[in-house]
Amino acid sequence: MKKFFYMSVLVLMAALTLASCGGDEPSGPSGPSEPGGPSGPSEPTSKSVLYEATAYFSQDVLDLCDLTMSYKDSDGKTITETVTSTTWTKKVTVKNLPSTVGVKFGIKMKSGVELTKEKYDVIITLVNDVIVNGTSKGNTTPKIVSQSKGVRAAKIIDLLSKKDGMMFGYDISASGAAVATTNVGL
Repeated sequence: MKKFFYMSVLVLMAALTLASCGGDEPSGPSGPSEPGGPSGPSEPTSKSVLYEATAYFSQDVLDLCDLTMSYKDSDGKTITETVTSTTWTKKVTVKNLPSTVGVKFGIKMKSGVELTKEKYDVIITLVNDVIVNGTSKGNTTPKIVSQSKGVRAAKIIDLLSKKDGMMFGYDISASGAAVATTNVGL
């Protein structure tokens, strides 16, 4: 009986030892593929890349400023749109990688605007993201361009002029990796 017990334990240990070695093998070929074998790890032949941007403006900013948002369309052509509401959204499909995508704020005081209030709320926020093959690659944390509440009329022009021309976006590599940038070439 003892002999049978020891033999069973020995066989079990041998089986576990051999089974654990299977996880040490590489999951794919490490060198050139053999004839008739797999061709190695494959990259997707095409990537679905979408850039999404939404900008939010306080009503005071919309009332005081001529606002524009610039971006590159799917063919790489620079487009500038006039902002007419407190929310502006754009989605652009990126055709070629590597690429840089993003937006540029155009913020100019309206001609002849009168500062009739004592204080203004200057709130400008951007949420942007890069989505590669359905997976978010960017940082969707809102970028606070301005979070100034109760700005005195005497300081409003200076504050808004500092926001004009700000850019936010991503450099996207050929593999679809995205890195935040503030130079989007607009």
